[in-house]
Amino acid sequence: MTVEKILLEFDTELKNLLPVLKKINANFGFVEEMDAQKVADYFSLPLSKVYETASFYDLIRTKSQPPLLIQVCSGANCVVKSAYKVIAEIENQLHIKAGDDFNPNVKMEVISCLGQCGRGPIIIINKKIFTQVTPSSAREIVQSYM
Repeated sequence: MTVEKILLEFDTELKNLLPVLKKINANFGFVEEMDAQKVADYFSLPLSKVYETASFYDLIRTKSQPPLLIQVCSGANCVVKSAYKVIAEIENQLHIKAGDDFNPNVKMEVISCLGQCGRGPIIIINKKIFTQVTPSSAREIVQSYM
C-alpha cells in the first residue's frame, strides 16, 4: 500500500482528512513530512493544516517511534485509579521520564482519555492494550517486553 493508493480511497472533502491521516499512520506507523505534503496537495490545504490535524490526536504520529512505545491514559478515571503511580513505576523501572525522547529504544507518553474509563488505568504498549493496571502489574507487563 502506498500513500497515493490510500488517498485515492477518499474524496477530497475536508471531512476525509482525519480518516486519511489515521490510515497512513496505521499502515506506516507515522505520517512523515513527505507524506503529509502529499496529503496537503491532495486536499488543497497548507501543510500546516495537515500537521495541525495530525498533532491534535495522540494516536497519530508525525515521526517514527522507538521499538518500545508505552502510552498511559491520563483521563480523569485513570488518574483517580492511580495512573500516576503506574507512570512513576514505569519511569523508575526503565530509568526514563514520560515524554522524553532521549532513549532511542523506549519512550513513554502520557496520553488523553482513551474512552475505556471503566477499565482504567489503561496502558498501551506497542498498540496492545492493558486494562486495570496497577503499579505492580505495570512492572510485570513492561518486564515481559524487555
